[in-house]
Amino acid sequence: MSEIKIVAFGDAVTLGTSAKLDVFHDCFKNGTTTVNMVRETQTWRSIAARIMSDWIEEDVEVINAGISGDTSAKGLARMERDVLSQSPDYVLVQFGAEDALAGVETAAFRENLEKIVDGITAQNAKPVLMTPTPISERMTAAGCTLEELRPRQERLSALAQAVRKLADEKSLPLIDLHRYFLDTRLMYDHLYEGWLPDAVAQSGMASFIAGELLPMLGVHDFPKPALCDYRKVYSDVEHKLTRHNGFTDLTYFEGEFYVAFRTGARHGFLGLLGGKTLVLRSADGITWVRDAELAVDGFLETRDPKFLQVGDRLMVYPICHDFPDGEHVSVHYGSERIGPGKWSAPFECAPCVMWRPKQWRDGYVAAGYGWKFDEEGDRHFSVSLLQSTDGRHWERTSTILDYGTDGNETELFVEDDTLMAFSRTEAGGNHEMHISTYFPSENRWETVSSGRLLHAPCVFKAGERTMIMGRYCSQSDERFRELYADWQKFTNYVQQPDEEGYQTVADAAGVDPARIEEYHHGLRTGVFVMDGARPRVVMELLSAGDSSYTGVVQ
Repeated sequence: MSEIKIVAFGDAVTLGTSAKLDVFHDCFKNGTTTVNMVRETQTWRSIAARIMSDWIEEDVEVINAGISGDTSAKGLARMERDVLSQSPDYVLVQFGAEDALAGVETAAFRENLEKIVDGITAQNAKPVLMTPTPISERMTAAGCTLEELRPRQERLSALAQAVRKLADEKSLPLIDLHRYFLDTRLMYDHLYEGWLPDAVAQSGMASFIAGELLPMLGVHDFPKPALCDYRKVYSDVEHKLTRHNGFTDLTYFEGEFYVAFRTGARHGFLGLLGGKTLVLRSADGITWVRDAELAVDGFLETRDPKFLQVGDRLMVYPICHDFPDGEHVSVHYGSERIGPGKWSAPFECAPCVMWRPKQWRDGYVAAGYGWKFDEEGDRHFSVSLLQSTDGRHWERTSTILDYGTDGNETELFVEDDTLMAFSRTEAGGNHEMHISTYFPSENRWETVSSGRLLHAPCVFKAGERTMIMGRYCSQSDERFRELYADWQKFTNYVQQPDEEGYQTVADAAGVDPARIEEYHHGLRTGVFVMDGARPRVVMELLSAGDSSYTGVVQ
């Protein structure tokens, strides 16, 4: 397979790793006061490369030639070494922010930029000019006075205009990041120290940049999504037994948003400590209040809650786990909302793990998965179709995936009268998502592989497009498979809790904590367009790990 080589040439904005992960939160590494900065896989360069590679037949490599502290003059001096020596097809030229901070005059900046463009063109590469990201008022929190700020903003605006003018005069492609940030309040608010895009902003700008570049590469149907808002709705990091929150779902009911998720000490079960399900509600998506805390007597754990609206009623369904006499028992329960902050007593639904229910024909359907053990003691999973007329009583009516696939988390998708299933599978450690179509008259399913790893899928329509969100691995599916075994060993290592009810288990489990960190930070929320049976990524969100299980409302 051929490869398209793109060099990203510029300053600290191009580099991407000089910014704090999220300007609105502490972002401390666990148990320390060290702040997490943007990781390489979270930079706009890395995300944009993954997006573009998913949309064209060639591999796309985006090579970093951004250096923190570089002005256009410094960039010009190192262009031969860092850019032209790479023999690129395209060069993204992104200077201006550090020129403005250094007080470089517009004429000198324009002269340097023109020399850079001419040098790239002389090597038969295609220069793509990018305006600098703006300078925001947040810079005053980093020690800049208002008297210093205004001239810097004006100088940078002049440099951005010089980039636009040069692009117009030389008929060069232009990606106007300066205008994009000014027009998108979320992007503007997420400038670390007033000028460096944090990981939230880089998630948005990666899709914007990819959407500008893909038509140059022959792709004209990229949907160009926009990230408009991004908020943390809940955290309880101060309490060790409830600092882990994930496995979420979202719905909109009677004029309010509802979020449900599992809260506990860690991903898995810790000794005798499990987790419980919380439900939050909000009228505006900004201010949230707790509406329910759900647990079921006799069960250690409730998790993976999923919503269903049954007529004018709202249901939520958490799976309940317990380990009597060492045996793993899973039973799905439901609860019905009966008023503000009031939910019914839990009622038993199904003896399996039931995923997000949907309305279909005159009733309701859900995919449920269960397991059995073979002669060697290995556990294998299958997925079944469950049906209900009232949302309370569910019956198994067909097999979607048999035990040979190790299918589990399965999203049902209804369009007109067609029923489809999108399943996470784990047979042979492959983890490819399978897509199954139901033929009701024959009560059978036909299944194909999507060819890619995607967990906890959430499928929906956006206009005419079928979209899917879920957890995927930013490093690559292959790297995920390498790290997964270590993560399983880590998360399944069970210890009795200490006096605080919490212990760190990485060392005791005999795995390298750095590999566990790489695993967690590689998992990302992906937004995809379905192209037949192939999901093509259009955006990555900062949300990761167990918090990349999604819900979608329109």
